Amino acid sequence: MTANVLRITEHPPLRRDQAFERLRDAIITGHFTPGERLIERDLCEKMGVSRTSIREVLRRLEAEQLIQVEPRRGPVVARVTRKQVAEIYEVRALLEAALVRRFTHQASDEDIAALRRIYEDLRVVRQTENVPGIVDLTRRFTDHMMKVVDHELISDIHQKLIARISILRVLAISLPGRLEQSARELAIVMDAIERRDADLAAQSLTTYVLNAADAALKRLDATEQAEKR
Repeated sequence: MTANVLRITEHPPLRRDQAFERLRDAIITGHFTPGERLIERDLCEKMGVSRTSIREVLRRLEAEQLIQVEPRRGPVVARVTRKQVAEIYEVRALLEAALVRRFTHQASDEDIAALRRIYEDLRVVRQTENVPGIVDLTRRFTDHMMKVVDHELISDIHQKLIARISILRVLAISLPGRLEQSARELAIVMDAIERRDADLAAQSLTTYVLNAADAALKRLDATEQAEKR
C-alpha cells in the first residue's frame, strides 16, 4: 500500500471525515484485503492524522462491519462468509426492486433525466474498467432513486448494507464477463424506467442483483479454494 493512496490533505475538522472516507474506500476497493491487520501507528503515518482520529475512524468502520477487532491482533479487515453474501444479496434484491418500482411511479421527467445522466456516466466509466469509479457511480445511481422516493425504512436498511454491498460489487465485477453482462442488465432497467414500466423495471433489477450475487459467490469460492492450496 503506497502512502499517497491514503494521505490526507484537508484541514480540521474535515480531516477525520476524509480519513474515514479514504480508508473506507481503500477497504472496499481491495487495497486492504480480508483478514489484513490495520495498525494504528502505520495508518497515522500514511494518512498524516492523529491517533485519536484514526481510532474514531476505526470505530466507524467497525460499525459498518468493514473491520472487526480480534483478540491479540486488533483491528482487521472483516471477512465475509458465503452465507453472509447470499443473505446480503437476498435483502438487497428485495429492497432495490421495491425502490425502482416506486421510483418509476413517482419520479418526474426531470428525475428520470437526472438518473439517465448518472447512467451514461457509469456507462463511460465501465468502458475504462475504473473499479472505484464504477462503485461510486453505481452507488450514486441508487442514491438518486433513494432521494426521489424518500422512503425512510428502505433507505435506512439499505444504508446499513451499502459498504458491504460495495465490497461485494467489486468482488462480483472481478468475475470475467460480469462487467459486460451487468452493463446489459442495467440498460434494460434504465429503459424500463424511462418507459414507466414499473413491473419490468423491478423484475429486471432483481435479475441484475441476483446475477451479481451468483458472480460474487463464484469469486468467493474461487478465492477460498486458492487459499487452501
